[in-house]
Amino acid sequence: MIDEPSERLIEQRIRNRIYEILEILADCDAGVDLVGVKGYFNLFEDFVHRPSIEAGTSALSRDERAIVLEIAEFLEAASETNPDFTKAEFIDSDWPGKIAPTAREARALFLRRGLFSEKIEEVEPGQPAAIAAGQ
Repeated sequence: MIDEPSERLIEQRIRNRIYEILEILADCDAGVDLVGVKGYFNLFEDFVHRPSIEAGTSALSRDERAIVLEIAEFLEAASETNPDFTKAEFIDSDWPGKIAPTAREARALFLRRGLFSEKIEEVEPGQPAAIAAGQ
């Protein structure tokens, strides 16, 4: 029988997935080419609009949460400009170029802390919860 991951472990994994999506957004037009225009919007949306992130109780730091929500606003504005962008239209609109600098900033912010374990709960990246609790 496989144990279900804890809520904390799920939050850690979500933070890691958001980092991976930031890599795509930071790649500007190449990111759109990689995942397509629908993927560009939906990948981020799938992970960001979670009650834990919106409430500030996720594995994201306060600064990470703020910049991730800023990128979500960029994506929402781009989508409102034209909800039916083709890939070429989206690239030509320069929205990927407007979003990429903030995504690069967010990526750097995430890397200051590092990525969390996918297998064990951590208080901070590299600090397992059991060890941190015993200190």
